[in-house]
Amino acid sequence: MRSTLILLLFKLLFFFLNVGLNVGLNAPNAPTKLGPQLGQSSHVLSNPAALGTWSWGNKLLYSYSSKTDDAPILQAYKRSRQMGVNVFDTGDSYGTGELEGNAERLLRTCEDSYRNEHGDEDSNKAIFIAKIAPYPWLLTSESYYSKIQASHSKLIHDSTDSIFIPSIHWSPQKYLPFQVQTLYTSLLKSYETGLCTEIGFSNLGANELLKAGEYFQKNNVPIACNQIQCSLVVDFERDVEKAVEVARDIGVTTFGYSPLGLGLLVGERRTRSGVRKRLFESIENDKGYKHLRETLKGIAEERGVEVENVAIAWVRKKGLVPLVGCRNAKTAEVNFRDFEITEEEFESLEEARARNERKGTRNIFMTD
Repeated sequence: MRSTLILLLFKLLFFFLNVGLNVGLNAPNAPTKLGPQLGQSSHVLSNPAALGTWSWGNKLLYSYSSKTDDAPILQAYKRSRQMGVNVFDTGDSYGTGELEGNAERLLRTCEDSYRNEHGDEDSNKAIFIAKIAPYPWLLTSESYYSKIQASHSKLIHDSTDSIFIPSIHWSPQKYLPFQVQTLYTSLLKSYETGLCTEIGFSNLGANELLKAGEYFQKNNVPIACNQIQCSLVVDFERDVEKAVEVARDIGVTTFGYSPLGLGLLVGERRTRSGVRKRLFESIENDKGYKHLRETLKGIAEERGVEVENVAIAWVRKKGLVPLVGCRNAKTAEVNFRDFEITEEEFESLEEARARNERKGTRNIFMTD
């Protein structure tokens, strides 16, 4: 009981520090262009976006219920596959309380259902990026490796079925630095034992990503990706830019998670209450944010697309692969639509975000 309570408190701390609010200012930055390859791996992105499963079991923020949500989630998955999406992000900590790990289970169920319907018609393998939480009690390489094995067992039937990329969910560098090498050793063992053919990271800043790159290059282990929170309401220059540059230099793909600002950048405004209302009302009351929304809406109306398409396309223009959540087929159709913004539209969004004084805070676990 005590260990369960400690785990819940740790996850709540991670969430609130991840999506809290802060003040900052951005300046324009030149865009970069994506390639189709997934980092240092041999895999290719069939759609320039990936599907995230954070909400698949989250009662706290999304009021998840298996009875009401699993069926539309399955349809969202199938629609995303039909639209060419082949990269799916999950985590062993995704799901609140007794639903911890639900996202992994549901993701595998969705792929099985899709394969039962399509068989060999679709030769595009699903790529599962599995983020493993480095909880502070996982102090040995064997304990963390066992967590990687557990995720592998949930997600992979056999090596020809799907692709498994174990990733460190966040780095303990700031609060338990000696654990970092333990995690690296576990990833190395996963590669050497054949559980995976490449590995990944999340929330690594430029300096730590460079160090990780050197370590795994020395051991001939390909790095597929790093994940960073990125949207029009974050401080891109402070929190994202340098890590993206390092990733590009060493050939690693950067995924931008929460590209819609956890709902701040969607077209249809939702009534918020409780936790989400308190988290977002500071940004929503900012004059710069209101101008940003007007700019997004103007571009969307002129191009005949949704506001979400414009916000997601901006993340792609900045050199990241958008990692977007979906819980129904309609959302999948919007989020994975093939749409790019023009240079002129990009510049207008850069000007608009620079006027937004309230920004999403840097993830507390994001390293330098």
